[in-house]
Amino acid sequence: MSASKPSKIIWIILVLLILAGGGWYFFNQYKKENENPVSGLKPKVEMGIGHITNITDSTIDLSLKLLVDNPLPVELDVKGFNYFVQMNGVTVIQNKYSKPLLIKSRDSTIVMLPSKLKIKKLKKEGESEASKGEDSANYHFEGRFALKKPILGKDTIVLSKEKRLPLYRLPKVKIVDYDMTKFRLSKSEITLFLEFKNQNPFPVQFKNPSYVVDFGKQKRMAEGKVPGFTKIKGKSTETYKIPLEIDMGKVLKALGAVIVKGKSIPFTLYFKSKLVSDNDIFKDSDVNIVVDGELKDLETVQKNLGK
Repeated sequence: MSASKPSKIIWIILVLLILAGGGWYFFNQYKKENENPVSGLKPKVEMGIGHITNITDSTIDLSLKLLVDNPLPVELDVKGFNYFVQMNGVTVIQNKYSKPLLIKSRDSTIVMLPSKLKIKKLKKEGESEASKGEDSANYHFEGRFALKKPILGKDTIVLSKEKRLPLYRLPKVKIVDYDMTKFRLSKSEITLFLEFKNQNPFPVQFKNPSYVVDFGKQKRMAEGKVPGFTKIKGKSTETYKIPLEIDMGKVLKALGAVIVKGKSIPFTLYFKSKLVSDNDIFKDSDVNIVVDGELKDLETVQKNLGK
């Protein structure tokens, strides 16, 4: 009798362990089947640069491509959202998307976000990274989405995404020299030497670039264009001669006294073109750049006006 008691106790313990294990298993199964289906899921976003539409000397107009994925068993009815983009921790874009957005359950959608980027911020951060030999940067997108219908008691959700993307550098245009030997009464022409700098690894081309020059406060005193393509290889600098025809009647009327006195003439060059590139981001981008300068070689002008 004494030998059978321990064996009975062991069997009782085993049965209790089996029952406890079974109870734990069925409790977990019940919990999985009956828990809130939303609590373990969260919408997510993916960001990419869609296309640059316009480049000026101070801003870039571009579109951001935003993918919003909704894995929830309920639809996301968004009234609109505020968003910002940081490049290596520096905010370069901050904007608001005001259109309503409906993302069905377990579905996704792509939203194009028109944005304006200030070149100063991009240039500063881009040059800092380039000086370190970096050709990519950390981009951070964050959006605060306002919901028409609350989910789990929340009427706002915050979605963010970190991504490593290429460090795109804008082509640079600047005046490095000019030739005024053809500045005379009969037929006047100024040749500008423009330096085009492409800091990207891929080539870019300026299609049919055109130029207008204001001298002082006088508008459109000189104009010029170069039909065809001005190509700049990747990671290179090219200098091109740009002949500008001068309206001498306007020049003498507006600037005759300045020329006679030998003072320098401030001018503004308006450069307009379209970018051609194999890179989809830069392809067919409009370029409108303003470059300020000063004509100082007025002794040559005075000499040539006598011819």
